[in-house]
Amino acid sequence: MKKLCILMLTVVLSTFWVSNLNAQAQSANSKVATVYYFHSTNRCATCNAVENVTKAFLNEQFKDQVSKGLIQFKSINIDEEVNEKLVKKYKIVFSTLLIINANGTTNDFTDTAFQYAKNNPEKYKELLKVEINKALK
Repeated sequence: MKKLCILMLTVVLSTFWVSNLNAQAQSANSKVATVYYFHSTNRCATCNAVENVTKAFLNEQFKDQVSKGLIQFKSINIDEEVNEKLVKKYKIVFSTLLIINANGTTNDFTDTAFQYAKNNPEKYKELLKVEINKALK
């Protein structure tokens, strides 16, 4: 009986170990893009549009990638002390939309976002789609 328990424990532990290795291999091969929207506490209509349109678009057009964690959207309030380290890392001083590519390259998409998100969201979505696809490569 003792040998059977040891054998079963070995099989279970081996299964977990192999599953963990597979998960690590998948995450190493996965290309993750992060979209950061940095904003202050007080925001204008355009600031809100940038966040809302970006977030909705990612959840609609890249639903599978978002659900798998391959695309992450993070809204960061630059006025909150808890975000100070990240704000300093990217040298943020005002509302900013950054796309961090899977290879670590940073793309500042702020000008495009503020130019189109509120007044021409369809154009913005077209341009954002191109950038997100690049970011995943």
